[in-house]
Order: sequence, then structure tokens, then C-alpha cells
Amino acid sequence: MIAETQREFVYRIRWRPQSMRPGAHTSQRSGMGQLFSGYASLLDHPDPRRLDLNASVRDPYGMLYTRVFRQRAAIPVMLLVDRSASMRFGDKAAFTAAFADATARSATATGDAFGLLTLDDGARALHLPPTFKRGAAQGVIECLQEGPSLGRRLGEPRALATRLPRERALVFLVSDFHWTTRELDGVLDGLARHDVVPVVVWHEREYSALPRRGLMSLQDPETGRRRTLYMRPRLAERLRRAYAERRAYLARQFMRQGRRPLFAGARFDASVLTDHFLRTA
Repeated sequence: MIAETQREFVYRIRWRPQSMRPGAHTSQRSGMGQLFSGYASLLDHPDPRRLDLNASVRDPYGMLYTRVFRQRAAIPVMLLVDRSASMRFGDKAAFTAAFADATARSATATGDAFGLLTLDDGARALHLPPTFKRGAAQGVIECLQEGPSLGRRLGEPRALATRLPRERALVFLVSDFHWTTRELDGVLDGLARHDVVPVVVWHEREYSALPRRGLMSLQDPETGRRRTLYMRPRLAERLRRAYAERRAYLARQFMRQGRRPLFAGARFDASVLTDHFLRTA
């Protein structure tokens, strides 16, 4: 079980949903909200409680005007989790489970629906449609703690569109993104209509905590292939430079979708998520 003291985080969206369900986000619909959006004729919005005498007196044609406010609405919050073999490295599975728990709690506290989908290619794929029911995600999150599947590739990216909500959703995409260019493009295309927050989970032992010299046995978790290398400072620097280039490449790809990626490391900290949304608001 994940500790009950796991902190929540605050998230924000930069678009206005169309949902009819009341929530915490400013919507496109007018209603009983508190955000003033303008004036409308009393004939168009027959609500005498919102009658504005000052605006009505100023009209040369004697029209009566009411104040129009935008209501607040709920949104679906989806968590997409990469469970390919490379996510077994280090503490990535623990990070994923903690992140899922915090996201579910945060969505419930905000009044939003929470759903979860794993990018598996096998029978262990998990799918929880968005729900407002408190605690509904606990069983799925406990399954995440069992660790990633043994699959060596992602599921079919084109299937994402059929398993995600039709309305626009806030989607947290959690992965180490050790994907091919084709896989990355396919997933991003499948998420094109949603607000995607990429969460990059890398462990420092993958690129920085390397020995200066000595023999190392390395295994590619996606292919299972092993290779023995003699580590030396120049090779270690090449590996670090490769990860830096990969980081810059991922940032460019995600910025095309309108969201700056969060390079979260392998230890979950809810305050990092809140700071990320405050900086990118």
C-alpha cells in the first residue's frame, strides 16, 4: 500500500472545458460562476437577478442588460503509464505508483474525474475509464506497484484515441521515453486533441553515476542484449552527452504539443509537480 501521507499537487489548465459538470476550472459556458465575461440582453439571458442597471441606463435604445458569468467545470484527468521493460530499471516502478496515487488524490480533491491507461502490448494492460468515484483507482495503482510488464515494445499508439475520453482531457504521460522516433510520433499523434504533460522518469545511474574506469556489463532492458564495456572518462562523457542530446530532442518534440516536459528524476516529489505548473502557467 502507498502511504496515506502522500502529498497531493496542484495542477492548472490553460484552456476552457465545455463540460456541464460543476468543477474547479473556468469553462466556456455561461452560468452561475463568479468570473464576469460581459453583458447580454435580458431577452437572451432572462435572469433578473443579474440585471445591471448602470449598463441598461447607458443603452440609448432602452434595452435591459444582465451580467453574464462563466461557470466552472470539471475535466477528465488521465494518467498514461509506460510499462515497457526499460521502466523496470532502478526506482521507476515505485515512482510510477507514487505518481499515480498522488494524481488520483489531486484529481479527486479538485473535483475532476481520474482515469488510467497503461501502454502495454500484452494481456497485462490496465485501463480505468475516468471516474469521479473516490478510491476507485486504488486497485489499479496497487497493480502498478507490481512493476512493469516484460513487454519490449509499446502497444499500438493508434489505439490511444479509442481508449481516451472524447472530450479534451489533461493527460499525464509517464515514461522514460526510450522509444523510437516512430513510437514517440505515434503516441503524440494519438494525443493530439488533449493537453499532454510529459513526465520523463530517468535514473541518474543511467547517465551520470558512472564509474571512471573499469569493466561494466550493460543490458538493454528493451531487447535483452548484453554488452561488456571498459568504462573510461571519455566514454562516460559520451554517454552523458548522449543523454543531454536526448533531453533536448524530447523537449523540442513536446514543445510542439504546447507543453514543456517535466524531467522528474526517479524519486517522486509532489511539490515538483506544483512548481512545474506554476512556472508554465
